[in-house]
Amino acid sequence: MQKPLWPERFGRFAPPLLWLVVIGALSTEVFSIMQTGRILMPILQWLLPNTSVETLALLHVGIRKGMHLLEFAILALLWYRSLSPNRAGWQTPVAAMALILAVSCASLDEFHQAFEPGRSGSLTDVGWDGLGAVLALTVCRVIRRS
Repeated sequence: MQKPLWPERFGRFAPPLLWLVVIGALSTEVFSIMQTGRILMPILQWLLPNTSVETLALLHVGIRKGMHLLEFAILALLWYRSLSPNRAGWQTPVAAMALILAVSCASLDEFHQAFEPGRSGSLTDVGWDGLGAVLALTVCRVIRRS
């Protein structure tokens, strides 16, 4: 008797779906710029004691944008892995679908943030998210082609 494929297929998609839960949690008021500033600004002031408040604020924003890159780089790679019918070589159609899914999720995430207190939705952030996905998939392509 053949075992059903559904659990196996669901298992392939569990990592990106779980990562989306993490992204959703990071999109709440708890991780708003005001809240992360309460933690990061004192750390940055301690690490860079002679730096102006304006420069520290710019670093804070840079860290937050870097997190956009990282979150969606991970998501794109998880989608790529989940969608790959096999693990050998580079698969451009799979990468394209992973990118579409990652950017779609980024758009939904920003839409969600528009309704969160202390947060706002931003097309610019969707761009950062998409850039993170593109960079991760590009690195994956280089590694898989070598």
